[in-house]
Amino acid sequence: MTSDKAKQSPRRTAKAADGPATGTLARGLQIMDLLLQARQPMTLAEIADAVGLDHSTTLRLLRSLEDLKQVIRLGQGKKYLCSPKALRPLPLLHPIEQLRRESAPMLYGFAAEVRATVILVIYLGYERLVAQVATSQGTLNPYYNAWLHGPLHGSGPGKALLTSLPEAERRELVGPEPFRAYTDRTIRSWDALNADLEEAIARGYVLVRDEFYLGLSAMACNFRSPAGHVAGCLAITGHSRDFTPEWIEDTGAKLKSLARLIPMQIGALTLIDTLCGR
Repeated sequence: MTSDKAKQSPRRTAKAADGPATGTLARGLQIMDLLLQARQPMTLAEIADAVGLDHSTTLRLLRSLEDLKQVIRLGQGKKYLCSPKALRPLPLLHPIEQLRRESAPMLYGFAAEVRATVILVIYLGYERLVAQVATSQGTLNPYYNAWLHGPLHGSGPGKALLTSLPEAERRELVGPEPFRAYTDRTIRSWDALNADLEEAIARGYVLVRDEFYLGLSAMACNFRSPAGHVAGCLAITGHSRDFTPEWIEDTGAKLKSLARLIPMQIGALTLIDTLCGR
């Protein structure tokens, strides 16, 4: 299942980078990454400590970011946070924003029907971007970041992406064996993974059972743009205990039907094709 399960604090995330940032641009981007993940305004001292820079360097970078309208100061200038320009960088008529608006009613209705979290993912090359998340009352939502980094061999959107590719590209993307084991259910060999993907293609959707996190399962189905290109996938996430054989069969059929309807009901997919260079 694809998820960034453990929420990381901005401080821990910033220090998890491979070594200190060097160069003005890299340091400025490090501060932006920190503030974009912060849940509240941060002081100069907090920012400097989190990114590992001295106060004078941090202040100089913050002043530059203010001049560029990426950061704003609150009150008497004691705390900083990202500006509206940085927090919502896409124009309202950007293709991804249009996709979010057009897909929302369909996804929320489907989430309520299947009683699970439903996400719409678009493929940017080999990367997976969550464009919309729909939940219903009491459902699980393990998606905390828009850019999905769950393992290709052990997540719903990851496996769905692989099924859209020729076998040679799949093999190159997943890398050398044995694949990393996240649970005792994770597929670790190429032969087993490729067989699982071929079965998913024949079935019409991928199925992930406790392969990324124990107790969490997912299913995902690719959808196409009006031009016929694979544009992304719809994924359903929930507790493994709810993924009974009967529920999987019924929900899988509904998921495939919805994926077939998407290119006919979401006009923004034509714009997404252009955006992604398809």
